[in-house]
Amino acid sequence: MPPPSADKTVTLETTVPGRPAVPDVLHEHLEEIAYLTIQWRKLLFSPEVPLRRLRAHSERIEAHLDGLRIGGPASLSIARSMLDGDDPWFVYAAARVWMEMGRPDVAALRERLEKTPPELWGAWKEAFRKLSPAVVTRLFSEQDLEGLPLGLLQVAIDALGWHGLLQPATAGTVGGLPDAGTRRAVARHAVQPALIARLLEDEDVLVRRTALWSLVRQDPRAALDRSRQMTLSRPPDAFALRVIGLMGDGQDGMGLLTLLRQKTATPAVLLALRDLGRPECAEALLEIVEGDDRDLAMATKDVFESLVGRIPKPDPEQPLPAGISPARFHWQQVRKSLDRSRRFLHGQPCPWQGDPADEPMEWVWRRTLTAAASELACLRREVPDGFFNGVGADEAIPGE
Repeated sequence: MPPPSADKTVTLETTVPGRPAVPDVLHEHLEEIAYLTIQWRKLLFSPEVPLRRLRAHSERIEAHLDGLRIGGPASLSIARSMLDGDDPWFVYAAARVWMEMGRPDVAALRERLEKTPPELWGAWKEAFRKLSPAVVTRLFSEQDLEGLPLGLLQVAIDALGWHGLLQPATAGTVGGLPDAGTRRAVARHAVQPALIARLLEDEDVLVRRTALWSLVRQDPRAALDRSRQMTLSRPPDAFALRVIGLMGDGQDGMGLLTLLRQKTATPAVLLALRDLGRPECAEALLEIVEGDDRDLAMATKDVFESLVGRIPKPDPEQPLPAGISPARFHWQQVRKSLDRSRRFLHGQPCPWQGDPADEPMEWVWRRTLTAAASELACLRREVPDGFFNGVGADEAIPGE
């Protein structure tokens, strides 16, 4: 590892003269930023947590950043040491602190990113997304993009695009480069119809999927029509199925159900059916839940319960009628009260019908997808972990 001076970092004076910083405490601040940001990503799409709790969580992250600001040069020394680690979320936290507090110059940033392995580029993308546009423009300018190495170019394109600073001409040029990762970075933030159309035909599947999501943000109807066409292939594209689930309507439910016969598509189809949440699918889902394929039945039960609510556990004191399953008995109790003109998510109408203050984040995010003028429109840029593989991921993925 090069000495700290090699980073050409302008360090800060400690803001508490005469009081020494405690390295263990500063290290804990950095680790907590990483852990809390992972939690923040999960809360961002939570079916239980409302927006006010997400904001409170962000305030906790900011409190740890304040602690590091007080630490001054000692905080920067610890952040620099963590930049060489292999945990992407620790690298993210360290990069965020280093770039905000240390104010590295462009040469120092380039030197640092040139030795960063590809599996950690996402951590740097995430860090830039959390910084202010002023910091981004200080470190990246469109005039300096030419000649950047691939990793740095991907990070630069994502940073500019995330903050709305990527100019159409630059996006068009960079979107035609040979490197698929760079084209995908452009696709993630593309807004020009012609550029999106070109990237939708890209040879790389992740570029195509990312461009499709940009089309969702620009023209939901066109994206839905294209996604329906993409399900005609065998096997159907998993991400196109996810788009249908999020943006589709009643006519899409039965088409998705027919795709359950294709084993390779089953996980993506079930997730799409859950996202679609159409009461018209309940009977068909119930038949699968009661069917002989137990693995498929268990997976489908989760989708069925998201639509009609949790199936109550059998009560020994009130046995069910002979020959009826708990799932069917539950369906008989709720089907007459289920508004078939609505979609349902986790047993609740979608869009949210309760107290606006209690609207869970999963509903909030879904609402922003078709409300570009909303004050929360920035949430439209966020996507769940593993989103572009069509079936999601359990681990938190920076820079998704």
